Amino acid sequence: MRKKCYIYIRVSTAAQTEGYSLEAQTERLRKYAEYKDLEIAGEYCDAGKSGMSIKGRPAFMEMLDDISSEKDEVSCVLVFKLSRFGRNAADILKSLQLLMDYDVDLICVEDAIDSSTQGGRLTLTLLSAVAEMEHENISVQFTAARMQKVMDGGWPGAAAPYGYELVNKELTVIPEEADFVRLVYQKYLEPDMRLNTVVTWLNDNGYKRIMRGEEKVITSDFVSKVLQNPAYYGMIVYNRRTNSEEIRRNPKEIISVRGRHEAIISEDIWMKVQEKRRRLWCPQRKVDDPERISLLTGLVKCPKCGAGLIVKKNKRINKNHGGYYKIVYSYACRNYRRSAGRVCECKRTYNQEKVDKAVLEIVGKITETEAFRQAVMDAVGDRSSLDACEEDLKKLRKELHGQEHLKYKLGTELDNLDIFADGYDAEYETLQAEIDGAYDRIEVLEGKIQKLKKKVDALKKGVHSSDNIRKILDNFDLLFEKMSCGERRELCRQFIERIEVFPEEKEDGRLLKKIVFRFPVYYEADGKRAEKEEPDDMVTFEIECEDFPVTASEAKATYAEIQAFVKEKYGLHVPSLYIAQMKRKYGLGMGKAYNKPAKNKNHVPVCPVEKELAIMDALKYFRMLDADVEYRKENVE
Repeated sequence: MRKKCYIYIRVSTAAQTEGYSLEAQTERLRKYAEYKDLEIAGEYCDAGKSGMSIKGRPAFMEMLDDISSEKDEVSCVLVFKLSRFGRNAADILKSLQLLMDYDVDLICVEDAIDSSTQGGRLTLTLLSAVAEMEHENISVQFTAARMQKVMDGGWPGAAAPYGYELVNKELTVIPEEADFVRLVYQKYLEPDMRLNTVVTWLNDNGYKRIMRGEEKVITSDFVSKVLQNPAYYGMIVYNRRTNSEEIRRNPKEIISVRGRHEAIISEDIWMKVQEKRRRLWCPQRKVDDPERISLLTGLVKCPKCGAGLIVKKNKRINKNHGGYYKIVYSYACRNYRRSAGRVCECKRTYNQEKVDKAVLEIVGKITETEAFRQAVMDAVGDRSSLDACEEDLKKLRKELHGQEHLKYKLGTELDNLDIFADGYDAEYETLQAEIDGAYDRIEVLEGKIQKLKKKVDALKKGVHSSDNIRKILDNFDLLFEKMSCGERRELCRQFIERIEVFPEEKEDGRLLKKIVFRFPVYYEADGKRAEKEEPDDMVTFEIECEDFPVTASEAKATYAEIQAFVKEKYGLHVPSLYIAQMKRKYGLGMGKAYNKPAKNKNHVPVCPVEKELAIMDALKYFRMLDADVEYRKENVE
């Protein structure tokens, strides 16, 4: 059966004088098809159309649509020269990629370019480099346009600050919200007021803020943002940073100009507020343990409202002997604080040491689970999944072409609108919104395609990121020993998305409900990554903690629980002194004896063997002692 082909010809007015007339191109391509024994299934002609963009070439778009619908099942497209196919490198590459996804080759007769040959593929590679430079140039122009708007006092983009709304891309005051902003500044400047006292006063007096149509309580974060936004006194600050170190490194990036919008407060009030904030501000210095960092802050979620739990420190004074008892760190819901408007009713705290150890114990076991193996296989795959990835790549490119064509059609409709029609403005806004949506979808699809291409390349080279993940988890304990507190916290944030806990401790002492893991995957064979570069893929899966035995940390019992166990099983009463002796004897962590008598007594009771064995059994039951530990005769006071 003869292979089929399409012929595409295009000519601009200038090109006709160069001997590239439609008739000349058509004759040359027909002869080539006859020479190669190709059946011409269709001819597409754009007369007098520029090659600078696909836009404005309806015959070309029709041909691409026919290829994507596999109308004639053609094997190649014949063009006279590559310049007839297009002069814009980005458009050429997208169109070529569409052809390749449908196994259609491009043959440029005069240029001797055939995409099925090695030389043709080299040409495509060079075009890719040109397209990338073109993309960077567009980005530079876009940034320059935004910068010019800022210099003219216009709003640079993003959401409008509270108190304003965007009308025709310009800030417009909302009177009711503006009054509330003025009240915040007024209250803060009162002599006895600080940030949190302003928040408390506003909430106690029934003030709310409307966000997405819902009433919200006033929080310290919200008030802080209001007090530090220079837009309220009429200034536009572009590239404003919250990180003082970045300001020091890149001072030229920050641009401050007088905006075109109406100010809500005066510059004098703004300056007074900033001066008071500087005067009251003092860095939070850690006095007790400067190097200590809470490992899972923000990752452990509140069982009531779902917010990330923060650290809470319990530091009690020892009234008997002076100084302080051992500091106890816990995780607590930030939304229960008065400064957060107390929007959550969860006042429960979770012992930090207990939760951290329980999580780390489960982390060390997940490589043995089926959930982990399946998640890694689904996300990373192996060589057998190469065909599936390439098929997914084709589907994404087809979808991308669909959005490109939609953008083209919408642009044509926009250009053909009657500017004198009554509904012109409404139609224009509707079409422009649809075009913006198409651009957004194109950007998302291009990102997915880029990541999937890296994955395909990695699979072809036999690169398996899952091996690196396994190595990290299997050697987790060794890694932790050599890391600082900050490094440990960062490592946890690399692969844990969230940790769910029970509202109340279970009968078996269990606190952890579920852990959701998220491992970053990079498909670079050499492993070299730019700093802060986003991963190419993510392995995401969750573990139900009830599928595991209770962790040693969760099972750890109090003195009262050990006494109750011994009483119920053996009918013996064991005082706390005997339990403490046994814990010291077997090397279990013991805190400082804060209420120890000033003078040692001459006689310290020694735990009888019978009670030693009973306590030892209890310690094993609560997993505070390994099951294979044998009884030792020596006593420890």
